[in-house]
Amino acid sequence: MNAVFAASRRDGVSCASRTWPHTREIPAMKLKSVVFGTAVAALLLAGCDRRKDEPPPPPDPQSVPATEAAKATAGESHLPPGIDWFGGDVDAAFAAARATNKPVFLYWGAEWCPPCAQIKTTIFSKREFQQRSRLFVPVYLDGDTPSAQKYGERFGVVGYPTMILFKPDGTEITRLPGGVDVARYARILDVALADARPVSDILAAARSGGAVTSNDWRLLAYYSWSTDTGHVLPADRQLDTFRVLANRCPAELPAECARFFFNYLGAVAAASEPGKPALDGLERADARRRLLALLPSPAVQAANVDNLLYGPKDVIGVLSSDGTPERTQLTRAWNDALNQLGGEAKPLSASEELLRVRARVMLAKLDAPDAPLPTALLDEARQAVAHVDAVTPAGYPRQAAINAAANLYWEAGLEAEANTLLTAELEQSKAPYYFMLDLADLAEKAGRKQEAVDWLARAYAGAKGPATRFQWGYNYLVGMLEMTPDDVQGIERTGLAVLGELDGSPDAFYQRTRMRLEQLDAKLLEWGQTGAAAKVIDTLRARTSEICRKLPEKDAGRANCEKFLTAKARPTQAA
Repeated sequence: MNAVFAASRRDGVSCASRTWPHTREIPAMKLKSVVFGTAVAALLLAGCDRRKDEPPPPPDPQSVPATEAAKATAGESHLPPGIDWFGGDVDAAFAAARATNKPVFLYWGAEWCPPCAQIKTTIFSKREFQQRSRLFVPVYLDGDTPSAQKYGERFGVVGYPTMILFKPDGTEITRLPGGVDVARYARILDVALADARPVSDILAAARSGGAVTSNDWRLLAYYSWSTDTGHVLPADRQLDTFRVLANRCPAELPAECARFFFNYLGAVAAASEPGKPALDGLERADARRRLLALLPSPAVQAANVDNLLYGPKDVIGVLSSDGTPERTQLTRAWNDALNQLGGEAKPLSASEELLRVRARVMLAKLDAPDAPLPTALLDEARQAVAHVDAVTPAGYPRQAAINAAANLYWEAGLEAEANTLLTAELEQSKAPYYFMLDLADLAEKAGRKQEAVDWLARAYAGAKGPATRFQWGYNYLVGMLEMTPDDVQGIERTGLAVLGELDGSPDAFYQRTRMRLEQLDAKLLEWGQTGAAAKVIDTLRARTSEICRKLPEKDAGRANCEKFLTAKARPTQAA
């Protein structure tokens, strides 16, 4: 999604992500805060009670047949209807754009990704977007389609979903947000299509005091900072830049100015350390006054649904101290704003309704994170999940809603309910392997390491699409390294199977896959320093060499491949 506190899910490389425990991507229940594209460690999951129905024994990775379903790319049969998606590759789409003088709209996502499912439900299915799609060349690029990861590296996109609007000549205009309603999204598109001034140029003018029109400010305010990843704004310039934008934004655009202010507060939170806020006392007081003036505004609320749903812990935490009147005042004002969201005019989606309850849980835990939550709030959480579970149909709406429901249960400490919900969802989810990672996380946090590894094995066996299969195999292998490091033979078998996912694909060693391979390199070298483990590293190194030799000699992918396991791990220092 977008905004300062946008959520998404696994993508430490963002559907956005965390690690397992330090390098695995975040499962559905690990919603992370994304502050301007910077991953912030999110939400630690407590353990749950053991279920009576243990998962069946995991399949041997090398015995899992490479079925046609597993080989199939996820994007081929899942194009959202109502849009005339371009049928050729990305380069052909740009050629068509130049021939017709139309912009290119690029969507980059994955079939299993809940935030992607939310976009398909709330944006792509709506008439407002479908009508405007005739004005540009729409390209649907699933991460499992051929060359998708190579295109991801070319355009600087990492997290699913990312949506970019380009000029016909390939110049990037803007990255579009996911956390807004369709009417607002359509207006942003209209501005981008009409003016076509790149956000990079607008940002440079706004920072330097140059000319910036009202439409420029609108485009800048709704830029998807969470998928920027330093493309137009490096991480070390975020705090100062958003302070300038929040202060310079014209008063006649209060909703847009509020978005800049939330961006600024998010950057402050990211720059702060426990007990050491990045603002002095006077700056905190000024920011509190400004926030309290903004929160009651219906226009500000409507423009900042995403920030209100994901930001309370970071913002209130950095602007007030535990147990103070300022904390109480901010918490009450934020709760009031949450209560005013939605309504008949602009109803919230099922996922947003669940996330509103989750935000209230976050507020209730601010001063006493380990204290029991009020019974009424727990009942509200259970009732909200039960309602969404009962009324949400299968397909994209359900993938997004169940993800939000699991996150609500997790935030509320209802791990047993989360386990029950997710286990039942495996029977009807279009991507059950996604939720198996959550079940693995629940088991691992409860101390049941072998059960967690078994879930990771099942998730890998069920994953579909080349990039996804490598990603889920990566999750499984890293889980073994972390939780069952003495299973040397099992790690070797799994490592060979996971590397085999890359064999024969000239596009395999780019972007998300490359980033995970780099993380896996470090984990394996740390694990395989001596004895039988070191021999496994030799075996995996030899297998990688075989794969690399099949790649074109001057291709960057071959260079990425040849880096894997070439370094020597430093010996572990004695304590």
